[in-house]
Amino acid sequence: MKYFYLLLFVILSNFSNAQDTIRVNIFPKSNANFLQIFQQALNEKKGSVLKITVNKGNYLLNERLFTSRNNTFLNFEKGAVLNFTDNGKSGIIVAHDYFTIKNATIKGNGKPSADFYNGYGILLNGASYAKIINNTFQELGGNNILLYPTSNGKSSSNNLISNNNFSKPASPNTLGGDQSAIMLGYSGENYSHDNNIIENNIIDGNNQLNIGIAILGHGNHNIIRNNTISNVLSYGILAYESKVVGNTLDSLKVIDNTIKNVGEINAIKTVRGMGIYLMTATNAQVSGNKVSNVLRNNNESETLGAGAISLSLSPGAKVYDNVINGSYMYGIVSDYSFGSKFYNNEIFNTRRSGLYLINVNDVEVYNNTFSNIGGVVFRGYFENSSLAYIKEQLRDEKYKNIDTGNNISITNNKINSNQEILYFNSTSPDKSKNYKGNIMKNITFTNNEVSGNTKPIQELVNFRGGLGRNLKVKSNRTLR
Repeated sequence: MKYFYLLLFVILSNFSNAQDTIRVNIFPKSNANFLQIFQQALNEKKGSVLKITVNKGNYLLNERLFTSRNNTFLNFEKGAVLNFTDNGKSGIIVAHDYFTIKNATIKGNGKPSADFYNGYGILLNGASYAKIINNTFQELGGNNILLYPTSNGKSSSNNLISNNNFSKPASPNTLGGDQSAIMLGYSGENYSHDNNIIENNIIDGNNQLNIGIAILGHGNHNIIRNNTISNVLSYGILAYESKVVGNTLDSLKVIDNTIKNVGEINAIKTVRGMGIYLMTATNAQVSGNKVSNVLRNNNESETLGAGAISLSLSPGAKVYDNVINGSYMYGIVSDYSFGSKFYNNEIFNTRRSGLYLINVNDVEVYNNTFSNIGGVVFRGYFENSSLAYIKEQLRDEKYKNIDTGNNISITNNKINSNQEILYFNSTSPDKSKNYKGNIMKNITFTNNEVSGNTKPIQELVNFRGGLGRNLKVKSNRTLR
């Protein structure tokens, strides 16, 4: 094994070349130019693998770092801190594949950046197969971790973001902004961030950060699981793409996350505040999540589907084994999410309905538990999708120009409520709008158990408006 040593600006780094691996050790020294030292280490071209060990100490940096060679590994000893003094120029830009960073503490100066494109902790710019593990992010002014495509459309895929801690964000407190602890983005076209895993992270937004984890762009087969997210102003987890091309956001899995305290605070009102909000996602799995105290200070306009868990334009979703406890609006909202299933969920303490279905068909709702629901437990609103404003939103032609409120099955649920149990409204014709109206049909409400209510089932289940055949209410049980 060969060793050689290099003294740079009173910082001692030793390099060793063993089996085509270059090893660099960085030590803290007073009056050192840490930016130059780190950048020189990252620029090392020898060997096929570069391993940098950062020893315990506080490293002040006034500019972001850049790494561009494959197979670069950064390992920080306990107590090693990258302290960026300018929140507009913070973080590490990764422009290559197979990057790993472990055990780092990355800190900003506690001030907002001009926008969330700056002020990040780590930017994966068209970088794949990265591992960001066991790091701490504090006082950063932008997105703490940002996955972003290159200008020529190279995506960031097959990355692992695991066991990181995010706290004391300094992001701009912009109402409805997209500042996030972790973001896969950002809008645009001709890229797809695929097969990324975001797991076991702890995010405390300190009622300053807008979003915990966001996918605001194209990406398929991504997994968001076992994360703990609290004290954010807009969304716990958000997946959305405005420029839809094909099945963007396909097969997303949102699994076993804990989300609490979402929405604006003080006197500020918002249309947001959802625990989990998926829009234009197809074939999503939302399961095993615990969502509580969400939709704080919601303005009740229902401009967006205001559920603790909300699906919009997201067909084929499976939503199951979730626990919702405390929503200032609805439990689950599903609009234009055709062919979805909702089962084995527990929904407690909502101000409005437990489940709200809007303009959907082919829905199954079974084996759920509802208790202390503030409004009608199952609410439905159905229009014919020939309406112009609906057709503008739908991307699949097969969902246009059809009746909704068809083929809905609600079975084997346990409901404890003194409210109306089901109210489905099918809209009537309107000649002034050249609207032919909607007919709902093939709806079954069977084998459900209702407690806490003195009225008979027939008075608690109601259909209004354009009604077709096969509206079945039978074999339900009332416990008194």
